[in-house]
Amino acid sequence: MRRKSPVWNPRRPQSARLGALVAIGALALGLVPSAGASPDRTASAAAAPTASTVRIASFNTAATSTTRKGFRDVKNLLAEGVDIVALQEMSSWARRERVRKRLLDCETCTWDGWIPVPAVPGGQPILWRSDKFTFLGRDWIQVAPETFVGDKGAGPATTHAKYVVRLRLLDNATGRTIWVLNNHFVPTVQGENGGRNDNRRRIRLYARHMAGLQAVIDKIHAEEGGGLVFVTGDFNVNYRNDKVAQDPIFPYAALGTRGFRSSFYELGEPGTGTHVLHNGFDMRLIDYVSFKPTRRVIATGQRIVTGLNSDHRPLIVSFKVNGRGCWVRGRPIC
Repeated sequence: MRRKSPVWNPRRPQSARLGALVAIGALALGLVPSAGASPDRTASAAAAPTASTVRIASFNTAATSTTRKGFRDVKNLLAEGVDIVALQEMSSWARRERVRKRLLDCETCTWDGWIPVPAVPGGQPILWRSDKFTFLGRDWIQVAPETFVGDKGAGPATTHAKYVVRLRLLDNATGRTIWVLNNHFVPTVQGENGGRNDNRRRIRLYARHMAGLQAVIDKIHAEEGGGLVFVTGDFNVNYRNDKVAQDPIFPYAALGTRGFRSSFYELGEPGTGTHVLHNGFDMRLIDYVSFKPTRRVIATGQRIVTGLNSDHRPLIVSFKVNGRGCWVRGRPIC
């Protein structure tokens, strides 16, 4: 059996792989295709208007989980009917290798993945269904260096560098370009009132990460052809309180300045949370899937998966993605 790379499926024709490699180079260099070659403009030009359903999950697998438990959680999540999975706390080489070998690198595998090799950005891999999407490009962007934040709070006193891990896909059904921006923010930054606490070093790092994420979003729309952008990750800020305080560096306000909203804003707050504390409290909503609501993409449902080994629970959000021509005279026809 021919060994498969962590990025594409061996069943694809060689020409498709070469196209993906060209796209990789273009993305890494900040290049974009010409307007006439844009996937959004060409892929569905001759076809009837079409809509698709895209289900995106964000899941912190917990660095403290064993390789076996962490892998089992990822495998079980893929069986939940998801299409794209953004993972956090996957820096363990053994865990990433098990996912790659058993879920991506086999002749019968139906998933592909972008798993950065360096441990830090490698902690945020993104997986996708190879039958629904065509790989266009990927990279990771450092938004903050390794930073001393002190012992007051969760995690290490010195945090690793912070990255936005980017993936660019083509939705085969609609011809839409889809970007996924995966993140893991520094913890212990939110006070009881929903605003920032007094951990100044952590707050500065959080603000720097958020500013970097905003810059990535801006660049996609201004310089890289645009598309549908989804922001995923463990933001370590409880939405239930953030929506009240609306601190300018936290997700509700900061991503709101770019027109982005979380699934909780669009679909309501679930009856349970995405994170379970040591005392059993499980109402915190700190794991997000955010997007910019337009006619092209509409959130239709969300659910939180329970019963896994991690202290975080996967959030799955379903979207209706409308292809070109799906709206006529202000009314949907798809």
